[in-house]
This record gives sequence, C-alpha cells and structure tokens, in this order.
Amino acid sequence: MTLAVVWNSPSGLHFASDSRISKGDKSSDYGVKIVPVHVKVFEPAKDGAPPPVAFDSVYGMCFAGEFSGASVIRNFLAITLQRLQFVPTFTNVSFLNICKIVDKIYAELSTKLQSEIETDSIDFFLAGYCPHNKRTMLAKFYIDYGDAIDKFEPKYEIISYESASQPIYYIGSGENEFSLHLDIHKEKPISKRPLYALQSLIKSGRISSVGGNIQVGTFDSNNEFYMLGIAEEHKDENGLIRAISYYYAGIDMNSNSIETDDGAFMVMGNFVDPFRLIL
Repeated sequence: MTLAVVWNSPSGLHFASDSRISKGDKSSDYGVKIVPVHVKVFEPAKDGAPPPVAFDSVYGMCFAGEFSGASVIRNFLAITLQRLQFVPTFTNVSFLNICKIVDKIYAELSTKLQSEIETDSIDFFLAGYCPHNKRTMLAKFYIDYGDAIDKFEPKYEIISYESASQPIYYIGSGENEFSLHLDIHKEKPISKRPLYALQSLIKSGRISSVGGNIQVGTFDSNNEFYMLGIAEEHKDENGLIRAISYYYAGIDMNSNSIETDDGAFMVMGNFVDPFRLIL
C-alpha cells in the first residue's frame, strides 16, 4: 500500500491513489485507499434533550503504508469522528481541533500496532471543510522515524496548499519514482498532472507495490468529499467501444458477477474517466 496523492487545482482539492496492497511478495489490486468519513460535532445536551448538532460534514482520507494497520485506524476514525462533542465556552469547531483528536487516536493506535504486531508506517491525508476558517483545509499524518533506529513518533501537520506554487503532495514508498513521473508530465496542466504521473508510474511497473486501477476523490459544491469510480472503455480493433467497465479499485461494478438481472439492487456510483473530467 504505497502511494497517496493530493493536489489543488482551480476547482479545489482532489485525492488519487493506486489500488495495490501487498503482503510479502504477494499483492492484490482490491485495496480501497480513498474513503469519505462522516464528521459530526455535537454541543452539550441540555435538560435531557438530544444534543444539538454544531457541525455535520463529510471529510476525505487517503492512506499509504501498511494496509492492515491503516484499516484499523480508518475504522476507528469512522466510528469516533461521527460522535464528537465540544464545549462552546472553551473551544470552537475547527479543522485544527478535529485534527487534534484525530492525532490522539492515530498516535495511540499506530504506536500500539507497531509495538504489538510490528506494523510498518501508516500515513494518510485528511481534508475537509473548516467552519471556523470557512474553507477546505488539508493535513498530513505521518510517522517520523528521525535519525534514531528505534524512533517511532506519530505526527501531523496542516498543509497551506493555497500559497504553494506547485500544490501537489504525496506519501508512500513510491514517492521518489512518482516525483520523476511528475517531471515527465510537467507540461500537463496542474489539474491533470498527478493523474498522468500516477498512471504512467503504474504502467511502468517500476514499483511493484504500486499498481491496479487509479482511485480518485474530490469535493462537491457543498464542500463534502466523495469518491469517484473509474469508467474504462474497452475498444475493438476498429476503435469501436465494445464494453465499459465501472471500477471501484479492482472490482468492475458492471461485470456479470455484480450486475444482475434478477431485480436485486445495483451499485449507483459516480463513474468517470478522470482524464476527461474537469478537475
């Protein structure tokens, strides 16, 4: 689980990643690395009444690192972030304060997982709307190994992407190779350059743990995060479209095994060709 990318374009923040997860010398391309997470903050309850909702939004997360550990952290955050509470007299509802509680959970879990089952580094981006600053904000959570062999320190930082001349950020073991592919596609507009770089890195096969389909996530007009499925056209020798696949990670939602004709539900996703979509 090796590469997560976030970048800013004129239309806002976007996430992308590959779909490969690895265990030893084996790999699978069914890893979901980009996920929406529900953030809900309550005020204190009064007189036995239900606590008023102070903030309700959907943030985005994009993981790199050891997959099983990332899944544990993702699940804990999915549970805890939808039941936060604050005291208006002492604090405010802000992206910074949300990051502070995320950091506490991240530090506790990543340290325990490393000491007990020796998980590797678990890094991720978190982005979402800040009601205090009235804009979408971005943070990176990562393990600082420092210069000491035995150092393992979970940290986070708020990224001021709006002022960056090249607002493209990435984490994972494929970082160095991804940087080279960004340079290969330097003539592409900022809105598409990370996608072209990720696609060419995957196709190159130079990093065995980076592979599978691209995943993409972005924010809607209400500043809420959602994941995009990937539409891929399959053409015949004459260039005519013979089929279209709709992917979430490695699963084609339009395949015979998923798309049934027995009256059951079907998956309704936002499937796009990210190279045609205006980002």
